[in-house]
Amino acid sequence: MKYRDVIRRSIVSFMDGTIPEETAKRKDAGLMYTPEYFDQLEEDMIGTEADKKSKKTKEGKDEA
Repeated sequence: MKYRDVIRRSIVSFMDGTIPEETAKRKDAGLMYTPEYFDQLEEDMIGTEADKKSKKTKEGKDEA
């Protein structure tokens, strides 16, 4: 198996919410980048983008 295949499997596994056993053990010790962290980050970023689009739309209507 090539290194690239191992990395690809690891990423797919992480995206599915699976954390390797040894990593999961360290989660209580302050592991920051968990699947939950990235889910929250995505929600925050989507909200930010939606707010920007909404603001631009409102500004455009006010000027007309």
